[in-house]
Amino acid sequence: MSRKKAATLEEKRRFPNKRLLLLSIILVSIIILAFMLSFMLLQTPNKFSLKAAIIDQLGEDCSNPDFVANVTNILNATGFTVTYHESKSVNVTFFKELAKYNYGIIILRVHTALRADNSTVDLFTSEEYAEDKYVAEQENVLLTQGSYLGRPEKFFAVTPGFIENLEGRFPRSVVIAMGCWSLKQGCEEMAEAFIKKGAEVYIGWTDTVGSSHTDNETIKLLRMLLEKNETIEDAVYRITPDWNFAPGSKMKYYPRTDAVGNLKISDLIAEAKTFSSHQGAITFLNQRLLFAPQASF
Repeated sequence: MSRKKAATLEEKRRFPNKRLLLLSIILVSIIILAFMLSFMLLQTPNKFSLKAAIIDQLGEDCSNPDFVANVTNILNATGFTVTYHESKSVNVTFFKELAKYNYGIIILRVHTALRADNSTVDLFTSEEYAEDKYVAEQENVLLTQGSYLGRPEKFFAVTPGFIENLEGRFPRSVVIAMGCWSLKQGCEEMAEAFIKKGAEVYIGWTDTVGSSHTDNETIKLLRMLLEKNETIEDAVYRITPDWNFAPGSKMKYYPRTDAVGNLKISDLIAEAKTFSSHQGAITFLNQRLLFAPQASF
């Protein structure tokens, strides 16, 4: 066999090996890229979620089906899936899991307790108080107890410390606390607790507020935020104070920063959709790599 022919045969034998090497390099590069993208997404700070919750601890005492229906319709129309938590389910165990549910909007239709020394506010549950339950939480002042609306029985209430110690984080959530004193000046510990756990903004009332008033104004707030695309600052500013309680209970937001005041919920929604698209693309890529047929040579 001539030297030229031998070289040609040798080249033919080498070519499949080069092709296999090239394809292997490409495949490994794609796998590394998918891994890096997945890692980057997992390491990205909390992203807003298109899940919403109506937590209706007031439901047993101040039932308002129209409020629930209106809020659900507003949220559904702007792409949110809504979970309604009725009064009897709003117990201590429920609150323990709250930061794990990934709610982007949390509507706390919940009685709020102002402590006797006016130091802070707590959120009532619907669970009757018992001295021998949640002993460690009570000793560490994560839970307290009290009564509301003149009822003779006492109920557990969760403190700011309870919220700070929750497992999980809130996904840049918008928290609307509808109860009395929920954002009383000088008593911002509860608001701060939600912010520390990942919430973007906490909205509440500066003083006592009637149930019908807070229901109507919360619907108004959601319409401005979600239907009219107003900023947090503008929407909250347009809320009508409850003048039945001198000097007038007003709705405020926390923290009072330009970034939060200028925030639009539409920005958070766009972020959530972008993040979801990225996750879907990576899942698709990983599935294609996992089930791709192996080449034969």
